Amino acid sequence: MPKIKVLIGSRQSPEIEAMLQEAPPEAEVHFLPKGERLGDHVADAEVLYGHLGEADFSKARALKWVQQPHAGVEGFMYPAFKASGVILTNCRRLYGRQISEHAFALLLALTRRLPEHVEARRRKRWEILPCLELAGMTMGVLGLGGIGRAIADRARAFELRVVAVDPEPMERPDSVERLGRLDWLPEFLGQSNVLMVCCPSTPETHRLLSYEQFERLPEGSYLINVSRGKVIDEEALVAALRSGRLAGAGLDVTYTEPCPPDSPLWTEPNVILTSHSAGQSQHVRRRAMQLFVDNLHRYVKGEALVNVVDKQKGY
Repeated sequence: MPKIKVLIGSRQSPEIEAMLQEAPPEAEVHFLPKGERLGDHVADAEVLYGHLGEADFSKARALKWVQQPHAGVEGFMYPAFKASGVILTNCRRLYGRQISEHAFALLLALTRRLPEHVEARRRKRWEILPCLELAGMTMGVLGLGGIGRAIADRARAFELRVVAVDPEPMERPDSVERLGRLDWLPEFLGQSNVLMVCCPSTPETHRLLSYEQFERLPEGSYLINVSRGKVIDEEALVAALRSGRLAGAGLDVTYTEPCPPDSPLWTEPNVILTSHSAGQSQHVRRRAMQLFVDNLHRYVKGEALVNVVDKQKGY
């Protein structure tokens, strides 16, 4: 019986590639040669670990399953792929730890005014700056997937009250005091001294947060976005910052990436901007490959795969 051709779309570290020795014997693993195009090697691959762009999809005639080694899947949401029978899985739930740490780093940097302390040190000026404590505030978590849940869990240690909104029906976790659907968004925003944005980029979430939504936030709130920049109308965000509606914003993502040099987000004094690095971790590549190897065993046995993406919903 012919083996299943598995194509790894980019070379990994020796340690990560060694994990593929645990792949089932029915699978024959190939690596995309360095410097060569994926489209020239994908024709007979049944399984792909990596990203497949629209231009190369028609060449993947034998493809049945793609494992996206990241959480975001908007790059796969082109019509031909969405209409196909190709299964798409992703790495959601593997990023909660490090992204939640990054989210709190951004929040604490704003409330404890760390950028200003760093600047004062650079100038050798000893300044006592008024700061805020988080205990007793209400944190609103927009999107209660793996990242949102990890943030909500950690919020308890800071004595924050947590409310959340998610479009999917789910059981409310103990870390969340109240969980609502999108129709609860106006009231949810009105309670959120800290708004954590943790939702994917879909047609429904595109510029979900604009002028009207920012006006519902309590005066002097904080916004942290560690998911997708297209969820936010950036003109409305800047207006909310300049009016004082928002006391600060911590952004790991922007509407256009890299953030354009002429974007006001670079120069707004109450913005901390990081370069889509919240998902970085010394462990994440190993976790992603382990998920893939485990899923590969399920695939050859005909079992249900973990983290199957609903291509019509986009997550």
